[in-house]
Amino acid sequence: MNFINRDPSGTMAAALAAQINANGYAVIDDYVDPDLLCAAQAFVADAITANNGEYIGFTGTEQLGGTFLASLPKDPNFVSLCRRIYESEVGKPAPESGFYQVLRCLSGRGVQKHSMRFHFDSYVLTALIPIAVPEHGNPGRLIIHPNTRGLRRTYLGNLLDKVLVDNRVSQALLNAAYRRGSRRMIRLSLKPGSLYFFWGYRSLHTNEPCDADAIRATALLHYADPHADSRVKRALRRH
Repeated sequence: MNFINRDPSGTMAAALAAQINANGYAVIDDYVDPDLLCAAQAFVADAITANNGEYIGFTGTEQLGGTFLASLPKDPNFVSLCRRIYESEVGKPAPESGFYQVLRCLSGRGVQKHSMRFHFDSYVLTALIPIAVPEHGNPGRLIIHPNTRGLRRTYLGNLLDKVLVDNRVSQALLNAAYRRGSRRMIRLSLKPGSLYFFWGYRSLHTNEPCDADAIRATALLHYADPHADSRVKRALRRH
């Protein structure tokens, strides 16, 4: 696959990390070759059609053959860039781990269910590539309440944060702040093929709904789980 060549140097990564800290996110415009993007858009359209026009999601790369998303997690430049962004922020060597990858394809009745649910990611860095964004009506902007917590020392601390957010009262308050036009929340219009970065672990975020007859598809690549070695996490997942 021939992605547009991007310098994965430490200088660029440090600049991107600084932008995330200052602005809540950073972006590399037109990261994906247009032909590769078109192939991914056709894949998404076919998948939604096969699912009767409804939301569908893909985890990992196994079902993404024929698209650039199948090879992106192992692309040397992309991997190096993510690792260096992480190191610029955290100040220690990046873990030897892969990405947790999800392709979310919003359409139909599932649009409302899969929108406006604020959450923290389990991974430090989130890389997002919009595949398809509605050209008319509601574009389904990305909403980021940036850098609202630090890296928790323990998995239980992280879990407590998530419990405090993932409930009706907290979600109602966050949605009310959004509707009031809170200046702390970034409303980011996405451009297909560009590459966006933000601290998914530290930032509350969600997406606006798009129209039910439209398609909003985003690829998310999550990097570096700070609690990957937690015994508590492994024990809880066994139950």
